[in-house]
Amino acid sequence: MTTNDVIDAFELLDDWDARYEFIGDLARQLVPLADEEHRDSNLVPGCNTRTWLTADPEPADPAHIEYRADAETSLVRGLVALLLVPFQHQTPAQVLETDPSDYIAHLGLAEHLSANRRAGMEHFLERVYQLARAQQAANSA
Repeated sequence: MTTNDVIDAFELLDDWDARYEFIGDLARQLVPLADEEHRDSNLVPGCNTRTWLTADPEPADPAHIEYRADAETSLVRGLVALLLVPFQHQTPAQVLETDPSDYIAHLGLAEHLSANRRAGMEHFLERVYQLARAQQAANSA
């Protein structure tokens, strides 16, 4: 799924109840974590709902990142899937060049999330960039 696919889906949905349902459905698109990856070192700091995020080279194309994530609630899992759309299957350099603010603004997320969820979203995005920087450093070594 691309950012345009998500934006198009949001535009087709009449109200935020339908959009929240769509966000919840996106949770199924997350690449799942293995049980042993549900550890403190993979927790996203600053999220009120426990959220785990990892990033490794894609098996089929090691130059690209495969993000895997999970969260304690289905809504947060869906939000995580929504936030990963612009970054998934990109090179570390592409991830670091991506500014998702237009995507997020176009979806209207900031206006429809609580202050705690918006703060968690910022912490999550920072962790996405941290993992991309780590992957970039590993590729350079």
